[in-house]
Amino acid sequence: MKNILKAAAVLLLGAILLSAILPYEEALGAATIKIFLNGREMKPDVPPTMKSGRVLVPFRFLGENLGAYVNWDEKTRTITAVKGSTKVILRIGDRTAYINGNQVKLDVTATIVKGRTLVPIRFFCEAFNAAVDWNSAKNAVYITLKDGIAKHILGYYYSSSYEDFIKNLDKLSSVATKWYTLDENGNLVDYDNSRYIMKPQDYNLVFEAARKNGIKIYALVFESDRARLSQVLSTQQNRQALIDQIVKEVVEENYDGVNIDFEYIKAEDRENFNSFIKDLYSALKSKNKSLNISLPAKTEKQDWWPAYDYEMLGKYSDFVVLMAYDRSPSTPGPQAGIDWTREVVEYAVKRISPQKVVLGIGYYGYAWANGQRYTVLEKKNQMTYSKILFIDELKSKYGLKMSLDSNSLMAYGSFKDENGVSYEIWAESSASVDAKCKMAIEKGLKGIAVWRLGYTTDNFWNAVYGNFRAAK
Repeated sequence: MKNILKAAAVLLLGAILLSAILPYEEALGAATIKIFLNGREMKPDVPPTMKSGRVLVPFRFLGENLGAYVNWDEKTRTITAVKGSTKVILRIGDRTAYINGNQVKLDVTATIVKGRTLVPIRFFCEAFNAAVDWNSAKNAVYITLKDGIAKHILGYYYSSSYEDFIKNLDKLSSVATKWYTLDENGNLVDYDNSRYIMKPQDYNLVFEAARKNGIKIYALVFESDRARLSQVLSTQQNRQALIDQIVKEVVEENYDGVNIDFEYIKAEDRENFNSFIKDLYSALKSKNKSLNISLPAKTEKQDWWPAYDYEMLGKYSDFVVLMAYDRSPSTPGPQAGIDWTREVVEYAVKRISPQKVVLGIGYYGYAWANGQRYTVLEKKNQMTYSKILFIDELKSKYGLKMSLDSNSLMAYGSFKDENGVSYEIWAESSASVDAKCKMAIEKGLKGIAVWRLGYTTDNFWNAVYGNFRAAK
């Protein structure tokens, strides 16, 4: 009996000790492991985990925040990341990784958790010359990039963008050229004077400048005529005809890919648009080209645009751009406040991997007067369109004074012209741009986009580059 009791006591003690030891690593994995990049906390969509004493994080989240181009090959279950002259390759479950073709033995292998591929953070960071420190007391990883944080920065290129584009070549990762639209039959065309959409005669200069400066160039295909969109999306035959035309143009002109900007699609065309994007994505990938999509803003409170299936569109694209501006342009007020923009981003990242989300910033504003709306830019520039006002001129001519709204961080002001007409202005501000860039870091987004080249100023770029530089 004593022997039985003694054996039971030993087993009980062993169980207690084992329960204290074995769950330790699991507890670390389940607890919140914090990630800081150059002092700023990052929040991946799949929480970091601990395996064999090593912290693992989603590879796309990590790679793109390190400024690397990342790729996942589903067939071979292989991860590839490239930054400058450094190329890293590792496979799921394989303890051998490669840095520029040289073998490196791993303490722990890459793995898949909740559909996300996780990689050992120290190996991945140090491969790209980033310092990594683990603080066990705070359960946190601190990553330090000597050359700062890099994010994808896309510039929308439209009429009168060339000067701004050339001035800021070093600040861009890519441009989306709004040179294409659809004709009344749903065919791809590169000229529509009524909407200032046209491929310039000297468009090759844009290509040359982009190539020399490591900037990817996407052909932007725009359409906002609901009936025209409904027609082209209505049948598989119509969709395929447009896909063939787009792919042909992309290949012949050697674009890196396409940006689809189809606006005001009818709700009943949702599934047809999904099919179009899915087939276009497949066709472009067969030519080693990419697809990104400009999406209208949504929040949990209001889905203004049910035709846009975020989950499906995110799945069949390389990234999406959230057009988080023009909230309600018919009504005077902030059109892209940081408070509303946060709601837009949070809606998106619940449905699309943050590493595939680019936050669109419209660096402009509006002035409302007598039922009319005018576009407002910060400083006088080469723009000669009618109904454009410049804040610096308004200050000089009418004594306009701008203030900062504490909730939206948008700039606002009012003035009267020489005819006694009152104008109310709300515009994007450098403070708002700064806050949005900080949110892109916090949420682990791929980067930002600016609507548009031709509107930016030194204040805009200083706000952006105060947070990160362009990933090339």
